[in-house]
Amino acid sequence: MKTFNVYKHPTYGIEAVKVGFSWPAFLFSPIWMLVKKLWGLAGAWVAACSGLTLAEKAIDFEDKLNLSDVSRAQALVYLLVYLILAAGYFFLWLVPGFKGNKWREENLTKRGYEQITTVQAETPDAAVALAVKLSQQSALADAARPRQ
Repeated sequence: MKTFNVYKHPTYGIEAVKVGFSWPAFLFSPIWMLVKKLWGLAGAWVAACSGLTLAEKAIDFEDKLNLSDVSRAQALVYLLVYLILAAGYFFLWLVPGFKGNKWREENLTKRGYEQITTVQAETPDAAVALAVKLSQQSALADAARPRQ
């Protein structure tokens, strides 16, 4: 079972967001961000990825692979820069997996959704169904209470 935070909007309905790591955000970062309406983050992600790519092209590693033409110190600098760029790419793919669901919750709150409950379920659809069932039971219990 997975834990889901369930959000409700008066017009747009109910959304369930899994707590924890998001595999879709990790594997398909920019597409996932666009599908989940995280426009600013998607733009920032594409800009950061483009910046890393431009930096890589500016350094032009392909010409530097012939190490017979460079000194040992230059080769170490190229290696260090390459490792920093590789870490940057890795970071760009990893962070959305860890932060994606939290970003989505913040985005839903900004768009007028309110968290109504947290439930244990197998899928987001099951979490929504359980949340609806729980809210109906709560409404029935409130209606059955004597008024004072």
